[in-house]
Amino acid sequence: MEELLTKAALRLIREALPEAKVFTEAVRQGYEGPAVFLTLTRCAVKREMGDRFRAEGEFSLRADPGEEDLFGGTEMLAALESGLRGRDGVTLKEGGVSAEGVASATLLARAVGFWQEDAPAMMGKMEYSIALGRE
Repeated sequence: MEELLTKAALRLIREALPEAKVFTEAVRQGYEGPAVFLTLTRCAVKREMGDRFRAEGEFSLRADPGEEDLFGGTEMLAALESGLRGRDGVTLKEGGVSAEGVASATLLARAVGFWQEDAPAMMGKMEYSIALGRE
């Protein structure tokens, strides 16, 4: 489930900031801006009636515009807010920009999905599908 929410969030971030590199794992050094760092901090899945479920993921997001670009973080955060506005199931909140120009925010992704149980073998893997948004 975490992987599906992360992929959906990555797709939306890449659409909003096509020129930025997006990282989901720690990068200690050696990257060039602009770059976005996305870390899943919480994921909750609630099974509902029948084969439906609701999932919510909370991500820590950091946008680094690159060297000596004090206003770049603000521009990246504005581009993300604009790109995510009107997208069902995705919310950007608690955003801010440091004195160095690096933006940070919390990204929430909510999804509704359906378990696809095709009579798996005993102790087999259950497949599921997901779509951002709510029904």
